[in-house]
Amino acid sequence: MGSQLELFPCGKLGFNERCGKLSSTPLRRSAASRGERIRLRNRVMTARLYYWREIMRRRLDDVMIILAENEFFVDERTINNAWLECADFFEWLCSTHATVRQLRRMFPSWKW
Repeated sequence: MGSQLELFPCGKLGFNERCGKLSSTPLRRSAASRGERIRLRNRVMTARLYYWREIMRRRLDDVMIILAENEFFVDERTINNAWLECADFFEWLCSTHATVRQLRRMFPSWKW
């Protein structure tokens, strides 16, 4: 029995009360509150704005359409508000000339 693959080395499964199933790892949220999730979304939205504008060299009106209709499914006003809220982050990306590799490290779940 020692040569078999152990899927759960600790021998215990945790119960996820939310979906009513057993899981091997406890589920954790990266953001605890609604406001924190919105801040994280705005940061990703700003990074995508930087990607399309500065790396892919698209026009601002084209970028707004891409973000609003294809990626985040929000109004263009929401994108402008996110850009305003994360202006320091956008300026930092521009000043450091962040590369696709750096963006991929910051936001691994997105295709850059």
